[in-house]
Amino acid sequence: MYRKPLLSVVALLFATLLHAQRPAPQDAELSTYQYPYPVSYYTLHIRGQTLRMAFMDLQPKMPNGKTVLLLHGKNFAAAYWDSTAAALGNKGFRVIMPDQVGFGKSSKPAHLQYTFQQLAQNTKGLLDSLGIKKTAVLGHSMGGMLATRFALMYPGTTEKLILENPIGLEDWKLKVPYQNVNQWYKGELSQNYEKIKNTNSTIITPDSGRPPLKNGLPSSPPGPNMQIIPV
Repeated sequence: MYRKPLLSVVALLFATLLHAQRPAPQDAELSTYQYPYPVSYYTLHIRGQTLRMAFMDLQPKMPNGKTVLLLHGKNFAAAYWDSTAAALGNKGFRVIMPDQVGFGKSSKPAHLQYTFQQLAQNTKGLLDSLGIKKTAVLGHSMGGMLATRFALMYPGTTEKLILENPIGLEDWKLKVPYQNVNQWYKGELSQNYEKIKNTNSTIITPDSGRPPLKNGLPSSPPGPNMQIIPV
């Protein structure tokens, strides 16, 4: 007698919970997404285009005179460095966290030749604009490839090179078969929130030593036992 109304109530509650777990829709530059620290913008002029590069600049309360540059991975934006930056700031480091062009709150031009050399050049321009002459460079995942390229291009600026679970240092084709650009593009178009959440859930488990997921996405990359190494 009461079975159908009960099922309807359960279905409604499930739909409400599912909707509550989903992050709010965002525009291309995440205008309403709250980053952990104030966001500023560096203006770039690339191939006739005026672009904006978003970044966070965490100033420590008790500076030690050192700077750390944090470079995010392919599936992320600079916001996930929140706890890493806080730990570094507590040790007196100034922390620079840029969103590379095409990521996070930075511009996403319809036509741009993306290379690690270009991203490194953009990042060096940002550091120059902030008056930073020397910095430790920490890169995670794809950011590790960018960090390596940055160190090769600007050895005089790079005090330390730190790679956190980087890609590009092994023959990845042994694990993932080669795909051309059209195949990669088709795969990216098929991605959605649930697929990304499920993928992350298989990688980040309670035993992985990684911080828990937030809305199905990782927080800071380094695990809770991260040690601060003087630079």
